[in-house]
Amino acid sequence: MRIIIAGGGTGGHVFPAISIADEISGRNNSDEILFVGTQKGMENELVRKNGYQIQHISSRGFVGRGVFKTFIAFFHALKGLFDSISIIKKYKPDVVLGVGGYVSGPFLLAAFLVRKPTAICEQNTVPGVTNRILGKIVDKIFASYDSSIQYFPSKKFHVTGNPIRNKILQTSESTQDSDPLSILIFGGSQGATSLNRAAPEAISKIEHNNISIIHQTGKKDFDYVKDSYHNSGVDADVRAFIDDMALAYSQSDLVLGRAGAGTIAEITALGKPSILVPFPYAAHNHQLENAKILEEQGASILIEDKDATPDKLAHTLTNVLDKDKLNVMSANAKKLGKPEASKVIVDELYKLAGEN
Repeated sequence: MRIIIAGGGTGGHVFPAISIADEISGRNNSDEILFVGTQKGMENELVRKNGYQIQHISSRGFVGRGVFKTFIAFFHALKGLFDSISIIKKYKPDVVLGVGGYVSGPFLLAAFLVRKPTAICEQNTVPGVTNRILGKIVDKIFASYDSSIQYFPSKKFHVTGNPIRNKILQTSESTQDSDPLSILIFGGSQGATSLNRAAPEAISKIEHNNISIIHQTGKKDFDYVKDSYHNSGVDADVRAFIDDMALAYSQSDLVLGRAGAGTIAEITALGKPSILVPFPYAAHNHQLENAKILEEQGASILIEDKDATPDKLAHTLTNVLDKDKLNVMSANAKKLGKPEASKVIVDELYKLAGEN
């Protein structure tokens, strides 16, 4: 099978794409995989680092732009469409998969125009405009949530879950019997400023003497967070970026973080209890919708960003840092996990490509 995986921009798009590529490679070394992204996205470094080839097209986002910037974005999308057609005709893929990001729109449209089998991944409960449009022309839609079906043609819709890296899936089970209890705090690869500002003070107020902290800050807030913990007398493991998330998860009993699709997929697959503070400016407020599903099922506690004060976080942490409560939340999270997502998606991609 020859496949092109188009998309990127953020880790939330890139990591699932790499997970799918790894599943394909693990089945058959003769399968050929090409990634397509933009030159400025995270995909450039991550795709090459994982041993895959990548080519680039021109593309920019439309959402939230003024008239002039929208016109420029349209020009880039049009150029990207012709770039895409050229790549497809040269590479001759058996199937094209869009994983989200600016690139998916023009590239999946190009694949449709030249009559290639196509599919998209939708990681969030509420899809963006691009995937809603693409859902009308692609052959299959791989979604993370049942509720997303309202936005897509039902006959194409498959609930597969969001692909997770194998290394994450190999993480040891939840460790609520450990002592001390460990809290993993992170707001994505770039960090989350509101969490970085509130968490150190909140931790210093917790009425629980036997905890440990791992906090990923992002580069910008690293010094501030490290100094905040130090000045509060809290011994915390503060890092700008966590290279080995699998290890960090294995050491954690509770996750405090944002509610991006990748984070949701990982913590449910691993059965990690969580306190989720959704990023308030995510498109269509999809992080809030993601977090609501976990809270409704008793797997997480949802705190909106505007309410995530040090006092509120401290109160919530104090109440939840009980081994029995964490075990119940862990079991509920596990029920929502879909660790087989990559395998299910690849099975469907082989079918689209006409292979068993």
